[in-house]
Amino acid sequence: MVFGWVTLAVLYLFLLFSLASWGEKNSPTARALTSHPAIYSLALAIYCTAWTFFGMVGQASRDTWIYLPIMLGPILVYVLGYKFIYKLTLVSKKQHITTISDFIASRYGKRQTVALVVTLIALLATIPYIALQLKAVGATFQLLTQQPNSNGIIIAATGFIAAFAIYFGTRQTDVTEYRRGLMLAIAFESTIKLLALVLVAAVGYSAWKRTQSGPFFESFTNEIALSQFGSFSFIAQTIMAAAAIVCLPRQFHVAIIDNLSLGHLRTARWLFPLYLTVISAVIPIIAIAGKAIFANQGIEPDSYVLSLAVFSESVLLQVIVFVGGLSAATAMIIVATLTLSTMLTNDVILPRILAFTGNTDDKKDVSRKIRLIRRIVIAFILLMAFLYHQQMTSSRSLHSIGLIAFSLVIQLMPAIVGGLYWKRAHAHGVYAGLMVGLVIWVLWLVLPIVSEQVSQMEQNELISQGAMISLAANSFVYILFSHFAPQRLIDRIQAEAFVSPAISSSNTVKTQATNVTVSDLTTLLSTFMGSGRCEQLLDQYQHLNNCQLKHDDTPNESFLSFCERALGGVIGASSAKVLLDSALRGKKMDFTEVINFFDDTTQAMQFNMTALLTSLENMDQGISVVDKHLNLVAWNKRYANLYPYPDNLLAVGTPIEKLIRYNAAQGEFGTDNVDSEVEKRLSHLRSGMPHRFTRQRKDGRVIEMVGNPLPGGGFVTSFNDITGHVEIQQALEESNIDLEARIKKRTEEVHSINAELRLEIERRSEAEKELIRARKAAEDANASKTRFLALASHDVLQPLNAAKLYVSALEEQELPESSHAIIQKLGHSVTSSETLIGTLLDIARLDQGEMKPDIESIDITALLSPLIDEMAMRAKEKGLGFKAIVRPCWVRADKTYLYRITQNLLSNAVKYTEKGRVLFIVKPIKNTVHFKILDTGIGISADKKDSIFGDFFRANESKEHGLGLGLGVVRRLSLQLNSDIQVMSQIGKGSCFTFTLEKAEPKRVSSIVSKPRGTTFTGMDVLCVDDQKENLDAMKTLLQKWGINVALANNWDDALTLCKTIQPQILLMDYQLSHDSEKNGLALIEEIRHRLNIVVPAALITATPDESLVTQCKAQGVNFLAKPLKPAKLRALLQSMTRYIREAKNV
Repeated sequence: MVFGWVTLAVLYLFLLFSLASWGEKNSPTARALTSHPAIYSLALAIYCTAWTFFGMVGQASRDTWIYLPIMLGPILVYVLGYKFIYKLTLVSKKQHITTISDFIASRYGKRQTVALVVTLIALLATIPYIALQLKAVGATFQLLTQQPNSNGIIIAATGFIAAFAIYFGTRQTDVTEYRRGLMLAIAFESTIKLLALVLVAAVGYSAWKRTQSGPFFESFTNEIALSQFGSFSFIAQTIMAAAAIVCLPRQFHVAIIDNLSLGHLRTARWLFPLYLTVISAVIPIIAIAGKAIFANQGIEPDSYVLSLAVFSESVLLQVIVFVGGLSAATAMIIVATLTLSTMLTNDVILPRILAFTGNTDDKKDVSRKIRLIRRIVIAFILLMAFLYHQQMTSSRSLHSIGLIAFSLVIQLMPAIVGGLYWKRAHAHGVYAGLMVGLVIWVLWLVLPIVSEQVSQMEQNELISQGAMISLAANSFVYILFSHFAPQRLIDRIQAEAFVSPAISSSNTVKTQATNVTVSDLTTLLSTFMGSGRCEQLLDQYQHLNNCQLKHDDTPNESFLSFCERALGGVIGASSAKVLLDSALRGKKMDFTEVINFFDDTTQAMQFNMTALLTSLENMDQGISVVDKHLNLVAWNKRYANLYPYPDNLLAVGTPIEKLIRYNAAQGEFGTDNVDSEVEKRLSHLRSGMPHRFTRQRKDGRVIEMVGNPLPGGGFVTSFNDITGHVEIQQALEESNIDLEARIKKRTEEVHSINAELRLEIERRSEAEKELIRARKAAEDANASKTRFLALASHDVLQPLNAAKLYVSALEEQELPESSHAIIQKLGHSVTSSETLIGTLLDIARLDQGEMKPDIESIDITALLSPLIDEMAMRAKEKGLGFKAIVRPCWVRADKTYLYRITQNLLSNAVKYTEKGRVLFIVKPIKNTVHFKILDTGIGISADKKDSIFGDFFRANESKEHGLGLGLGVVRRLSLQLNSDIQVMSQIGKGSCFTFTLEKAEPKRVSSIVSKPRGTTFTGMDVLCVDDQKENLDAMKTLLQKWGINVALANNWDDALTLCKTIQPQILLMDYQLSHDSEKNGLALIEEIRHRLNIVVPAALITATPDESLVTQCKAQGVNFLAKPLKPAKLRALLQSMTRYIREAKNV
C-alpha cells in the first residue's frame, strides 16, 4: 500500500516534469498553448494552496463562514481593482522588474537597503507558508497509508521540488523571461485541484443524503453563522486577503512578472474570480458532509477532504484527491522558492559579492556563478522550511499558519499602493512604516501565539486585530515620514515613472564624462548573462530601434537604459544601478596605470599644442599676444609679414609701446604728434576693453584690427588685410551709382510705356462697350423678330381657322366627285399653311423659352402608329417603299415634342426620296431606345451636314418646295429632350438620322375599357364668342351641320345679353375679345357661370400659344383648343361635354 502511493506520487511528479519540459519546447503547439490567456489565469490559482485544499474545509467546519474572506478578498481585487492590477503590471514591464523587492526598491530611488528589508520580510512570511505545504503533504500520506511517520515522503517531496525548481527556474539568469513550462505545469495543477474538490463535494453530498435528513445548509444559514458576515474578523481578513493577493512574493511573480501580455489581464479578470467562486461554493458542502459523517470519530476537520475520499472507497477518487493535495502544495512551494531565491540572490548576496570583489574587469562569465548561487539558495530555503516544519507546525492548524503569513506580508501594501499613486512617497516612509509594522506584528501576534495560551478562535481574532493595527500604524508612519523626507533627483524621476507610466520616460542612466564604449558595456552584459543571451538581447535592441551598434561608439542614453534593464533582469534593478554607475564613473588604477595615463595625457597635450601652433602659423590673419604688463609674448608669421619690424625689435618680452612707437615713427598713424597716438593706444590696452577699427597704411593697404582682453590680463589682437575687400566695396558703390542712374532712366521709360498702355486700354474699353451695345441691339432685334413672328402667326391663324372650319363643313356636304376633289386639295393647302405657321410659332416660342417639355412615360406604339399610317400613305402615293419596325417599348419624353421630331424626320425622308424606300426603326437597347430613319433619297454633302439644322436651309438638289424650317424645329425640340440628332449621309445614296431617348417603365393601364357610346348633338345650345366675324360664321356653319343650336356674340356685352335670353349648355370662347386685357375669354366664362349659377362646360379656342394660359384653363375647369381648329378634335370635345350634360341631368 505504501509503495503504491509512493509510486503514484513519483509518477505524478514525473508527469509534471514532462509537461513542463514539453512546454519549454519551441514547437508551435507548445507556444500557442502556453501563450493562451487561460493558462495565465489558471496559473494565478497558485493562490489556492494546501491551506485552501485542506485548511479552509477545517475552518468552515469549525467556524462556518469565517473561511470565506480568504477567497472574497482576491475576488474583489480582480473584479473591482482591475485598473490597479493593470497599472502594476504595466509599470513592472516598463521598469523590467524581477521581484516584489525589486519593484519597491526601484520605485524608491533604487535603494539597495529597501530591497534588503523587503526580502527579509518576504523570507519571514514565506518559510512558515512552505512548511505548511510540507505538513499538508505529510498528513495526506499518513491518512492514506495509515503510517505513523511521514518524514520520508516529506523529504522525498522536498527533494523533488528542489530538483524541479532548480531545473526549470534557473536555466536562464534573466528571471524576467517567460517560463512557459513552469506556467503550464502550474495551470495543470490548478485544474487538478479544482476537479478534486468538486468531486469530493459531490461524493460528500451524496453520502450525507443517504445518512442524514433535514436542511443541508442549516448550520451555515442560522443566525449565529450569518452574523459572522458583519464581524470584525470577517472584514479584517477580507482586507488581509485582498492585500495578500498583491503582496505575496509568489503571487506577485506569477501575476506580474510572468504576465506575457497585458491583454491576458482581461481574461484573468473574470476567469480567476470564477475559479475562486467555484472553490468557495464547494467548501461548505465538504465541511457539512464531513462533520456529519465523521462526528465523534476523532478525525481532524483539516483532513475531511481526504477522509471523504477514503470513505467513498473509490480508488480513483482517492488518487485524484491525493494528486490534488500534492498539486496544491508543490505548485506553491516551487514558485515561492524560485521567487525567494531570486530576491535573496539579487538583493542580499550579489550586492555583497560585488562590494567585496569590485567591478567585473576580469571579463569572466559570471552567469554560471549566478545560477549556482540561486540553486544553493533554493536548497537552503527548502531546508529551512523542512526544519521549521519539524519544530513548529505539529500543533498549529493550517488556517492559523496561513493567517500569520498574510498578516506579515501585507505590511508591504502601503509601499506598493503609495508607490503607484503618490509622487511624494519616499524610501524613509517605507523604512519607518515597515519597522513600526514589524514591531507591532511581533508584539501583538507572534509572542502571544507562540506562548500557546490562547484558543483557536482567540488566535484568529488576535491575528485579525494585530494585522489591522500594524497595517494602520505602518500606513500612518509611511505617509508621515514620506511627507517630510527630502527628495533627490532620482526619487523624483522614479516617482514620475511609476505614478505616470504612460507619460514619463523610462529612467535612464545619465551619460557621464567617461570613455566607456558600447564594447565595454557589451562585455559587462555578457559577463553576467552569458554571451548567447547577450547577443540575443543586442539583436532585439538593434531591431526595435532601427540602429546598428558599433563597438567604438559612445553609448547614448537609450542604450544605457537598455543595459540597466537587462542587468536588472539578472541581478535586480538596485544592483544593476550600482554596477552601471560604478562602470560609468571609472575604475581604480594602480601606480603603473597612473604613469601610463599621464604619459598618454602628455603625448595628447603635445600633439594638441603642435596642431595649435601649426594652425596659428598658417592663418590668414596676423596674431599678436601681450601679457598683463603689456609685453609681447607671442605672434605668428603673418603678423611679421604685415609689419616688417627690425629683427631685434620683434622678440618675446619686448614692450608693446616700442612696437607702437616704431609704427608711428614710420607714419602709419598719419599725424605728426607721435606721443599722443602712442598714449591713446596704450590706454586702450590698459583699460582692457575690446576694440575694433580699420586703418589705411601709407602703402595703401587697409588693415582691420580686432582686440580682445585675456582672462588673466593682457590682450590678443588679430590683424586682417582687408584691402581687397575694401576695393571690392568701392567698386560696388561705384557700380551702385551707375545702376541707380540706369534704373532711373528705365523707370522713366516704363512710365512712358505705361501711359501708352493706359491709352490703349481706354481705346479697347470703348471698343468693347460698342461691341456690347451692338450685341444687345442684335439680341433686341432678334427678340423683336421673334415677337413679331409670333404675333403675325397669331393673326394669320385667325382666318386660317375659319378656312379650315369652312372646308370641314364643305366636306360633309353631298357634292359631285369633282367638287370633293377640289375641296380635298383645298384642305391640303389649308393643312400645309397650318403646318408652316405652326412651325413658325414653335420656333418663336422655343427661342423665347416659352415652351417647356412635359416629361412623362410614353407608349411608342400608341403615339406613333397614326403617324406611321399617314407616312405610309404618302410614300405609297409617291411610289416609294415604306417599312416601319417598331418594337413595343416606353420612353421618357414629351408627347408633342417626340411626335413633332418624328413627323419632321419622316416627312423629310418621304419628301426628298424620289425612288427606293424609307425605313423607320425603333429598338430598345439596354436603358435607352434608339430611333433611326433611313432613306434612299438625294443625300446631303459633307460640307452641309452642319448647316441642315439651321433655319431656312434647303438642299439645292431638291425639287421639293419649302422654307427649310423643319430640321430647325427638330434641333430645338431634341435639345429640350437632352437628345442629339446624329446624321450620316452620302450624295445620291441617301441619309440616316438617329437619336436616342431614355427607356421608361410602362404605365399601369386599367383593364376595363368603356365602350364608346354614340352621341348626337340634337337640341344642344352652344354659345360661340369671337371678335373675328369670319371665325363665328365658319363655326356656325360647321356646328349647324352637326344639328347644334348656335348663338353668336363678338364681344363681352353681347355675350352677357344673350345669356339672359337663352341658357347655353356649352360655351366656345376666343381668348382675346377686346383691347382690354381683363375682359378676355376666361374672365367671360367665369362671369357667365357666376350669373347662371351653374358650371357651364366651356372650351377656350385661341391662337395664343402660352403655357401659362393652358395652366390657367386647367385650374378653372376649361378645355383648351388651339387655332387653327381641327374639326375632329372639336367634335370629340363636344361629344364628351354632351355626355357629361346628359349624365348630370339623369342623376
